[in-house]
Amino acid sequence: MKKKAHMIGAVIFAVSGYYIWHFLHRAFFIPPDPSLRATLTSILSMEVLLFFIMILFSMIGGTLPDILDPPFTRRHRYLAHSKALLFLFTLAWSITLYFLLVDRSTVTWIIYFFLLGYISHLVLDSLTPAGLR
Repeated sequence: MKKKAHMIGAVIFAVSGYYIWHFLHRAFFIPPDPSLRATLTSILSMEVLLFFIMILFSMIGGTLPDILDPPFTRRHRYLAHSKALLFLFTLAWSITLYFLLVDRSTVTWIIYFFLLGYISHLVLDSLTPAGLR
């Protein structure tokens, strides 16, 4: 896949990951308010810093595998494009999601969105004929 496709995929995964966190956070930590207005307000109230962290670090994570394993060498689809790494990063992402539900630090958000970007790259590459190693 092209770099642009990976960047778009990373942002889509990051936005989806933010909403996964948002709905889990509301479900477990905030008393329910059934009004539609309260729900829409909470969904759309992302902090500006968090928005830039989401975009920047998901794009970095989404393009890093091709920097580590360049697509035009014989090493492409080596360690940075492996199924084992996809499994480990998905596990790390779920652990990071747990930590975000408990304590929302900026460093944890950075790790969360970076992992989502990297995972998106591996998922999108797994859909190509070359697949993952």
